[in-house]
Amino acid sequence: MVVGNPQEYLALVAEMENLKSKFASLELENQRLLEDLQKVSVEKQQIHDEFTRRVQQLESAIVALQQLKVDGQGVLKEPKISLPAKFDGSRAHFRGFINQVRLVIQMHSTVIQ
Repeated sequence: MVVGNPQEYLALVAEMENLKSKFASLELENQRLLEDLQKVSVEKQQIHDEFTRRVQQLESAIVALQQLKVDGQGVLKEPKISLPAKFDGSRAHFRGFINQVRLVIQMHSTVIQ
């Protein structure tokens, strides 16, 4: 490009300095974003490693429980829960009676499964 007068030349120099400044700030922002990406990648890897470790622990626990069942060592005994007292029909004792019945049903259903 041919510059005809000093004013045009100064305008081009000023524009070039402005572009250099913008480029420098974009480089800084790019560097910050790259650092953030690196942090996120490290955190992601840590989470993945922790998740993998937990899955392996659970798999080991499942295998151990299955082994107990196969060996017969882990035979589940029926829970020792007494039946609720006979319901006397009063409203004051109704909620407690129902909760006791639910507990008995819940404990016996875990043995069946």
